[in-house]
Amino acid sequence: MKIQLLGTGGYHPSDVRQTASFLLPEAGIALDAGTGIYRLPAAMQTEDLHLFLSHPHWDHIIGLTYLYVPLLTGQIRSVTLYGNAHTFAAISTHLFAEPTFSHMPDFQFVLLEDLSESKVELNGVQVSWQPLPSHPGGSTAYLLEDGRSRFAYVTDTFVDGSYHELIQEVDLLIHECYFSDELSEWAEKTGHSYLSQVASLARDCRVKQLLLTHIDPRENEESPWDLTAAREIFPLVDFARDQTLIQLPGN
Repeated sequence: MKIQLLGTGGYHPSDVRQTASFLLPEAGIALDAGTGIYRLPAAMQTEDLHLFLSHPHWDHIIGLTYLYVPLLTGQIRSVTLYGNAHTFAAISTHLFAEPTFSHMPDFQFVLLEDLSESKVELNGVQVSWQPLPSHPGGSTAYLLEDGRSRFAYVTDTFVDGSYHELIQEVDLLIHECYFSDELSEWAEKTGHSYLSQVASLARDCRVKQLLLTHIDPRENEESPWDLTAAREIFPLVDFARDQTLIQLPGN
């Protein structure tokens, strides 16, 4: 399994990070549509795109507007969006509204609630999901498995214990970490996570590798915090970095 990190920041873009978007180029599967999705057409290896959305905050959906021209010109043949009713309502009502962006691309919509199971198989990859309750308005965690490797994406949540089973022993966990430990008191208030908390989660769930994403854009550096203490908790932790291509075991 290969994963292209298109955008690894949170809230708004910075000089070093676009906002959340991740692509499995060989499978044509993407996660979230932040500003980093402008890099997606050049990275795709399929004609069709299956795009799973975690929630409808701007830093995760604004890039849907960037897909208008690639669809219009045929650079991308089709885009199918997967999300809950709350997310789709926000996209239709607020993002693609007459005063702001009047032309919605020709998306196909799949409501997660309408599927009989909380999983779907696409191009040899099984995608499973689970609601995350602790972020304002909620979010969704995703697990992707291709029979050789397992990758989990968890964003916009406090480490609340609700999704531990989903991420057990994954080869790669990409988890939001908006706050350093110095600002940990803000994490639960805002429905986000902080450094030592996420490192402890990775250790307790026996994941193989942890990449920190959704970094506070005020931390305008590739490596915004000292990870020494976090690595004492979980050694294989690092920051996710834009435009990195991750290759998991099995490829």
